[in-house]
Amino acid sequence: MAKLKSLIIGKVKDKASICKASLFYSFSSKSVRYIHLALLKSTTHTSHKPPDSNYISDVVSYSNGRHAPVAFAAVMWRLQVTKNAFVAIKSLIVFHILIKSSRYKFEGLDRGRNSLKLNDFSDKSSNLTIELSPWIIWYGRYLDSLSWILKVVGSFPNLTDSSKEKSKEKDCVSSYQTGYIMRQTDSLLTFLEHICTRPDTPLLFQNKIVDEIRDLVIQDYFTVVILVMIRLQVLNERLTKPEPVGDSSLNDLRLVLMRLEECKESLRGFFWRYRRLAEDFWCLVETLKADMVHSDKEMVNLTGLVQTTVKDDEEMVELASSVQTEWVTFDDSEIAMSELLKRESEWETFDD
Repeated sequence: MAKLKSLIIGKVKDKASICKASLFYSFSSKSVRYIHLALLKSTTHTSHKPPDSNYISDVVSYSNGRHAPVAFAAVMWRLQVTKNAFVAIKSLIVFHILIKSSRYKFEGLDRGRNSLKLNDFSDKSSNLTIELSPWIIWYGRYLDSLSWILKVVGSFPNLTDSSKEKSKEKDCVSSYQTGYIMRQTDSLLTFLEHICTRPDTPLLFQNKIVDEIRDLVIQDYFTVVILVMIRLQVLNERLTKPEPVGDSSLNDLRLVLMRLEECKESLRGFFWRYRRLAEDFWCLVETLKADMVHSDKEMVNLTGLVQTTVKDDEEMVELASSVQTEWVTFDDSEIAMSELLKRESEWETFDD
């Protein structure tokens, strides 16, 4: 009876929201009215269905034109006014698809600014919404991090199936300075670290909404893996050149590899989607780690050789300082003169 009551109340709220939006935007342009209506129909109060893909497509289609700011603003408004967990999480899914699919460069989120205002979200209307609330908080921060990646990288290309796009991306990264590549890699790694903090799937929420979120996150994960992989390949190529990158960049790379290793176990659950890609990525990480260890051993051996050389030089100096120079002296000037005449007779002369 409780579930039936909740379902009826949800349907009433959905119909009331649609009627209200139709009246409120009746004097707006047709596109603006359709954006809000499509958003409301895709973010209903029902607990067992993900957002309707047809309505999401309508919102995305308008986001590629001059009404793109209206589409993004409508989703953010929907997120900020709702107190319902199902509406919030569906709105986040729509927002996720929107920022990835739209040609409009959305810059409404700033890293660490809590732009979506979801850090304190809590819906205690049922056990189900209580378990779902941590997911909403995490997902809001996730999209905040994703929007930052778009700013750092410039775009979020679909690289998983296109070798041409991968080659193009590598050529682009190869033109960057080493320090800039390291900063990009750090931001991408921060994104992977945030994925590792995802909550456990709610036990009572065995339905398609969380599955939809998981699929979207997995797609982003492998795109970021490729972006990181390309940057590690470029850095590895520069390490093998006669003029390697500086010590600070080497230290930064060591930290990157250590942080990646800490993420590996948490991300293992995503490997099944693109197993070959995952294996290639972690093989590259292990190879770079081995190269760094080999480089460290060579540096230790070189340091030991330099110390031995310095020690030998110090011993030579001590030995030289211990030798006393003996001076030949003459007690009498006559003896000195006779010695000089004696040696003068032995000199050889040359006519020419």
